[in-house]
Amino acid sequence: MEGNLSKALWLGVSILLFIAVVTVGLSIFGGMKEVSNLANDRIGSISQSMAEEEFRIYDGKEVRGDDVLSALGTFGGRSGEVIVFVATLGSNGGNPVNLNLSTGTGLNSSSYNQYISKTTGTLRTDNKCVILSVNSGELLSSVSKTVMDAERRDCENPNLTSKYINPSGKFMSHLVYDTNLKIRGVIFAQKD
Repeated sequence: MEGNLSKALWLGVSILLFIAVVTVGLSIFGGMKEVSNLANDRIGSISQSMAEEEFRIYDGKEVRGDDVLSALGTFGGRSGEVIVFVATLGSNGGNPVNLNLSTGTGLNSSSYNQYISKTTGTLRTDNKCVILSVNSGELLSSVSKTVMDAERRDCENPNLTSKYINPSGKFMSHLVYDTNLKIRGVIFAQKD
């Protein structure tokens, strides 16, 4: 009987130790889950900032035409995600487009050639931001590489005045956001 009591005592102590270890493990796991979620949120925030950083060089800046051509090359592989609007003197009868976000002028989308992606959306300003929105359908639609290459050749051809991007021309640039304030592209308007 003493052997059975000793075995029962050891079994009871073992069960209590097992319960204690499981309890400690679960509490540590619960704490680590919160730390893990916080780390994931911060990593997501950092990656979003890094993704938007390539656009920041065009945020309200005056750039040259070769910078516009460079942007077309930089964003060329992101069709359906990013759009670049470009208004040249040739596409506007020799007149510059006065892109002024304070007054909301210069945002007639028919004045701009669309590169990288296409949209049927409209441009407007909200708190000095260019907002691209659509009534129905997708905001941006993809363009094939063949079409993008043809458009790139056209914008570098001085004989096609409506599409020609003069490398030494001066352009005003702003970021284009969707209605959720996610950066969706860049808009360039030639000043001279």
